[in-house]
Amino acid sequence: MAIPTWTWSDAPAPGAPPSTAAVDPAAETLSVLSHPHRLEILLALVRADGPLAYSSLRAATSVADKGQFNYHLRQLRGRFVADGDDGYAPTPAGRAAVRTVLTDARLHDGAPD
Repeated sequence: MAIPTWTWSDAPAPGAPPSTAAVDPAAETLSVLSHPHRLEILLALVRADGPLAYSSLRAATSVADKGQFNYHLRQLRGRFVADGDDGYAPTPAGRAAVRTVLTDARLHDGAPD
């Protein structure tokens, strides 16, 4: 059993805003995932049976412009998309991001504002 290294005095005060260190990574993630083309590329990879070659990945999306496709794929590479010898595949963070976004969309589908 692991013994926690934090103490109650390390915890933020109730109602205190989160620290910048906690917010910045979340803001960066939301920024990367904020474009529909990026979500479409990521979703195509998650739905695939395995890694996709560049041409197969591009064909699986509606992004017609090659330059735009390359730009948005480049924004996803590393954290959300792995580029291996077999092609492109979602990283665990990429799969989690798709699950989170789709779950949120289902929760808000048809819900009044």
